[in-house]
Amino acid sequence: MKSLYLTFYCIIFLQSLQAQWIELPSFTTKPLTSVDFKDESMGLVCGHNQIWRTTNGGDDWTSVYTGNEAISLEEVRWASDQVAVAVGLAQDGSKGLILRSTDSGQSWSQVNNTISSIFTDIFFVSENVGYLCGGNTRILKTTNSGQSWTSQFNDNNSDLFSIHFISENEGYAAGGVGGTGRLLHTNNGGATWVDVNLPAPFLLQSVFFASQNVGYVAGVGGEMRKTVNGGTDWEDLSTANSTNILDLYFFDHTFGFLVGGTLTVTSLQKTVNGGGFWGNDAPNAGAGLFSIDFVGTTGYAAGVNGTVLKTVVTVSTEEVEDAVAARVFPNPCSDVLTVELPEAKLVRMELLDVNGRLLRSNKMDSTATTTTLDISSLQPGFYFLKISTNEGIAVRKLTVAR
Repeated sequence: MKSLYLTFYCIIFLQSLQAQWIELPSFTTKPLTSVDFKDESMGLVCGHNQIWRTTNGGDDWTSVYTGNEAISLEEVRWASDQVAVAVGLAQDGSKGLILRSTDSGQSWSQVNNTISSIFTDIFFVSENVGYLCGGNTRILKTTNSGQSWTSQFNDNNSDLFSIHFISENEGYAAGGVGGTGRLLHTNNGGATWVDVNLPAPFLLQSVFFASQNVGYVAGVGGEMRKTVNGGTDWEDLSTANSTNILDLYFFDHTFGFLVGGTLTVTSLQKTVNGGGFWGNDAPNAGAGLFSIDFVGTTGYAAGVNGTVLKTVVTVSTEEVEDAVAARVFPNPCSDVLTVELPEAKLVRMELLDVNGRLLRSNKMDSTATTTTLDISSLQPGFYFLKISTNEGIAVRKLTVAR
């Protein structure tokens, strides 16, 4: 789920270059343009004029929306446990389409929109605040969980295909026109957007910032660029990939995935050294992939011919250096754990077991720097607590004792 994932600083340790991706049972032959999971059980995919939903981790899927054959759905995202939003192009071909669900994806209704641009991507930074982008350099913002949207930017000079935020106020939107890429940046919640100097003579299809300084853009022809100073300078990364890169996902500034390909070629690659080397991570799916998403350490990718792939990466028990100072005590603990953040504000807490399975996820709407977590129901053993803040992410290994 692409909502305020800032950096997952190095709790992931790959045992080998080849991850274990499996192809899930087929439920459609139509291309799937987007996949998003809110937890390990419940996820959504969309493609063309349909949305599908799973409640058992992708083993079974149910069609929950079928629209007119003329519409095109490009992206679907969870805003909260109950609310999800999908975007694309309306059936008359002249207006952007926004669909919204308030019952965990079981039913969908159309949100009123008069803007004459296709919508291509969505990103929620909280349950209420989200952004979408699209054609004609359109960027829209919602502050009421997708019930209504306000136009923030458009100059008709290019199209935008990807939008990503690294905090509540700072985000990027990527796209371009013809063979020239374009990257826009905001540091005030979208009140203003400015062009980033980007020496990229290729159309950008995806942008992902793993931290305030380290970010990646990728797109047509397998081209990719990386910055380590917040977009001031960019270096060319070689992916040994001649097909289009359509989506990116990074856990931290070093470990990430890319997907893309063609109608008959799967492109699913992984890096463990910040893009210095990309290894082929694809099974024999034989079709391009449009979208990739992780919840906890479980990943999904979707694409051509209704393909949905799934993997689980392994969590290391090694202690690591975090992006944010966080004090977690007492540790070992038996009942109530205290999380103290001296210099940051809490956004989300996620509890994982030693195999990387997500046990609990709590979104925080407060601006508190201290909170508590009841762990009295946990069995004795080792766990990980992922603490997302407005400045980055800290990961702490916990010992539950009785």
